[in-house]
Parts: sequence; C-alpha cells; structure tokens
Amino acid sequence: MVEHPQPPSEATGPGEEGAPGDLDAEPTIITAAPAPRGRVLAVSGAKGGVGKSIVAANLAIYLASLGRRVILVDADAEGASLHTVLGVSRPTPSSRQAPGWGGEGDGDGSSGDGGPVLVETAIPSLSLLHGGIDEPVLGAVRRTSRARLFRTIRELPADYLVVDLGAGTQPSLLDAFLDADLALFVATPEPTAIDNTYRFVRSLFARALKRRVEDPETRRALVQRLRSMGNAPSPLDLARRLEAAGDPLADVVRRAIDEFELHFVLNRTRLRADLELGDSMSIACRRRHGVSLDYLAYIEQDDAVWACVRQKRAVLIESPGTKASKNLEKVARRLLAIESGKRSQHSVRNVPSESHHDLLEVDRGATDEEIRRAYKRVGQIYDRESMACYGLFDGASRDALEARLEEAYDVLLDPARRRPYELSVFPLEPSPDPVPSFPESDEPKPPPPVITPDTEFSGPLLRAVRESQGVSIREIGQRTKIGAAHLDALEGEEFDSLPAPVYVRGFVTEVAKFLRLDPDQVSRSYVGRYKRYVEERGKSFS
Repeated sequence: MVEHPQPPSEATGPGEEGAPGDLDAEPTIITAAPAPRGRVLAVSGAKGGVGKSIVAANLAIYLASLGRRVILVDADAEGASLHTVLGVSRPTPSSRQAPGWGGEGDGDGSSGDGGPVLVETAIPSLSLLHGGIDEPVLGAVRRTSRARLFRTIRELPADYLVVDLGAGTQPSLLDAFLDADLALFVATPEPTAIDNTYRFVRSLFARALKRRVEDPETRRALVQRLRSMGNAPSPLDLARRLEAAGDPLADVVRRAIDEFELHFVLNRTRLRADLELGDSMSIACRRRHGVSLDYLAYIEQDDAVWACVRQKRAVLIESPGTKASKNLEKVARRLLAIESGKRSQHSVRNVPSESHHDLLEVDRGATDEEIRRAYKRVGQIYDRESMACYGLFDGASRDALEARLEEAYDVLLDPARRRPYELSVFPLEPSPDPVPSFPESDEPKPPPPVITPDTEFSGPLLRAVRESQGVSIREIGQRTKIGAAHLDALEGEEFDSLPAPVYVRGFVTEVAKFLRLDPDQVSRSYVGRYKRYVEERGKSFS
C-alpha cells in the first residue's frame, strides 16, 4: 500500500479543505517558495498508445509518496492528456501562470500573453504542469516551444520534475531526453513499437553525436557523413565506415558508442516470451548497433489499469496491490538506484568484442553444456521470425550473422580448435618462468643463437633456442597443452601439417612465452613465413 504524506503548507490552496480525495475537484493554484533545482526524469515512448503517460504519472505518484515535492510536466506535442490520467480538470482562464512565465515573449515564437499553468492535484506533494506544447494554453496565442518550457521548469519548486515528452524523434524531444537527469523509454511487445524503439536509438545517438562535436567544420563533416547514410544510421555501421576511410571522426563515434545507454521498459506484457523480450532486444541491439539498451523491467498487462483509466484514476492510488502497480514501483526503485549509482548498469563479460565467445554470449571458461544452451538461446534471438530483431537485420546481414554463429559454435565445441583459437584472441597474460617437469640432462647444451630485434624466427631457430635451454618438446607440450605433433611441425616448418594461421599464431605465441622470447616478434615473423608459404603454394596450383 502506498502511503502519502501530508502536503507542504505552502502548497495548500483554496477549495481543497474537506475534499482531499476528490479527483474531479477544480484545480487550485500553488504559490510555492523557491526551492533547489529539481531533478528531471524524462519519459518518452515508441509510439502513441504504449502507455508512456500512465507510466510517467504513476512514477510521479510514487516519488510523491516518498515525501518528495514532484511536478508532473505534460510536454506531449501530439495531445497532452495527463490531466485526464490524474482526474483533474484542464486549466481554465481563471488559473494563473506557473512561476517563470510572465507577460514578455522570449523570441521563440511564444506570445508571452499566456503560459503553462501549474495546478495542484488531490495527491499530496504532486502538482501538474500543462506545458502547452500540443496547443496554446488558454490566454496564449501560440504553442509553447519545448526549448522555452525546459529553460523554465528547472527553476520550479520541486525535488523531481517528471516530464511526459510524448513520442517521436523531433530534435527538441531528443534534446530534452538527452538533457534529463534520468530518462526512460517505454515500448510494448509488438513489432511496430520495437521497430520504432530501434529507430529512436539511432536518432538519439545521431543527435548526441552532433552535440558532442563542437568544432563547426568537424560538425559539418559529420552531418554530411550522416546524411550520406540516411541521417540516422546504425552507430556500428557509421564507426566501421569511418574507420575504413581512416577518418579521425571514427574515434569520436567509438567513444560515443561506449558511453551511450538507453533505459527502457516493456509495458503490457502478456506471455512468458514477452518477459524475456527485453533482454533479447538488448542483445540484438548491441550486436547490430553496438550500443547499450538497459532493460529495467516489464509491466504486466492488467485490467486494473484499464479500469482506472476509464475512471480517471491512477492505478498506484486506486489499486496499489495489483500486478501493474507492483511492476511500476519496481521501475521507480530501479530508476532511483541508477540515480544514486547503486545499480550496476552493465553486465560486463570479459571477452574480446566480436569473438566467438561474444557472439554466443558466454565467458572464456564456459562448459560444453553452457555453450549448447547459449547457442540455442542466441538462435532464438536471431531467428528470422524473432520479434527482438524486427527492423534490425536485412537478409544479407542476417545470413552473415548465422554463418558466424555456426562457426563460433563449431569451434568452441571442438577442443582441438578451441584451445588455439582462445590463445589467438584473448589478451596475452604474463606467465611465470617455466618450472622444469623433468630432470635436466647431463649432456652439454648447445650455445644459444644470437637474437636481435630484427631476427626473423623460423622453425629451426625455435628448435635451437629450445635446445640451448635444455628444454624438451614434451615439457613445452605439458605446460602449453599443445600437442607434440604440432610442436614438431612448428620446428620442422611442416606447414601442410599445421592448421590455419590464426591457430598457428596462438601456438607460436605460447612457445615464445615458454622460452622467454618476445611473443609479438616471434608470432609476427613466424606467421609471416607461414602465410608466404601458403600463398606460394596456392599460386603453384593455380
């Protein structure tokens, strides 16, 4: 049950005495003293009808129930309706303007002869501000611009300002979303909403990217590149194209990708598959666009919400024990956790990007059973009929992804291929000096070969280094887990008996570490010899 503290004395207005719970009562005006700058929580959605206004209203109610002074701001340009959700009347000519709007225009098209009105609701500590974005407020000639509205609301007396932005990708909406202290996106488990979610991600990223580039010439170059790719391309596609062209903007895009994050919820979930859809969308979006979608929670389909909307009541007040109310409270708590820095916003997997492990969403030490389960799961996520991928992949990119998933699955389940692959892709770690597993021979050791920074390492040279240290093939194999046959083939340069270059690089890197040689120099020069042999052999058979 949500408890509501008494409203502050300065928020008391005429007409509320004796009828504190009358949601249909005429709104009264708040005359509040100045307060510290409030925190802005912006709420947007995939499209009209996803429930963003209901979510925004109930988040504001939850914050007010904690004793915070909250102003709920209606900035929906398509049709402000929060007054209906809360059961209060639309502002009338008898209502006065909210603090900050006077009789002077500000040059943005607003007339200055009217302005948004701040009214009190029947819910203690919660006020409503009709922003006048969708149509002029009574007494004004023109609609209020979002820029003007957001310049003013932070000066209002509140701890939190919960702003319903509506839906869309207009620049002013994207700017407001980016400027908020907290921002939440609402979607539903249906193809149109999911497609619009990914569209919003691309548009928001493009807007954020333009804002972070301050140099006018660089910004013009960026805008031209964005226009050539459709104005709001996939962030990953943009980064790769800039990197291929050697454009220094690629570093800016990569940093923006790393820092980008969108918190979202799924509303009106019905099936078990709906509950798992948010996590699948996060994985699919990261794979296709490279950016992070932070799935906060789901809000279950609940007839209590429908009944409350018909009665012009808030579900968190009217039916606090229902599924939807509990889900909304969970969303609010997670947002507060993010604000306080207590919630871990990223689940970090310590594997190289685009590696087989990254594709299958597994860690380096994953067991065969974990790999099989992971392969099944990602197969469902990237299935051609998967809702999580709606609007993300075209036919060619999906075919390429499926081929990579098959290869990742085959390699990680084959011990003979997995070990050298992991040696080739995971960062090198310093290893301690080898401890001989066998007693040293009494036979004299040959002198060590001369090695310089320009030395090209061949198989015979590696054998000479090994013998000069009195180390046997068996000892290297025991420590590195590389088969003796492969080690013999390395030293004898029996290239026809060796696997692909990527695996050979892993082999020689481990051998070099064991022999206390420079792993980079050894692998670079030896693999270079191997590749030249393969190329020459290919030519001889052409």
